[in-house]
Amino acid sequence: MSDQYDYSALLRPKCKVCSSQLRQDIDLRLMGKETDDDGERYSYDQIIDWAAAHGLVISKAGLSRHKSDHLMPDVLGAIEAQRQVEAIAQATGQTLGMETAFLNMLTNKAMRKLGEQELADDGKWLGTVVRGIEVLLKVKKQEVAFSKEKLEEAKGKLRTNGVSEDTIRMMDELLGVKR
Repeated sequence: MSDQYDYSALLRPKCKVCSSQLRQDIDLRLMGKETDDDGERYSYDQIIDWAAAHGLVISKAGLSRHKSDHLMPDVLGAIEAQRQVEAIAQATGQTLGMETAFLNMLTNKAMRKLGEQELADDGKWLGTVVRGIEVLLKVKKQEVAFSKEKLEEAKGKLRTNGVSEDTIRMMDELLGVKR
């Protein structure tokens, strides 16, 4: 029985950063996407102080472990997904959005995994796939909302500059926008 369950997982601490609502902000600081007032990357000490000010107490070792064990694999996975998207575009002539391509890859992997499964399998991997798909769908929903907002803003500017409603309607038709 013990060979089927990883008891050592009980002894490993859960990553405080991953389970925190501050994860995205911390990840952005670790990657240098957010910088301090001087435009410099945040140091570990600065990130730790910022997190503490927002209610999350983490150690330098914990932050380092999060970066190497969780953030970097995610970043490298995203880079690999981008390479695959570019390869698909080159091979097929189809250009897919990043989230669509990644969703296709996740679905494909899930389908292959389902074909390999036995009924006794605990299926934990499926929960991970489902959570990944949920995140991608949220990203796509935000992208669509953002795009519609930008499109409406652009149409407002066109109207202000004297572009006719017929032209704007034709633009909507070309873009596949429903009125």
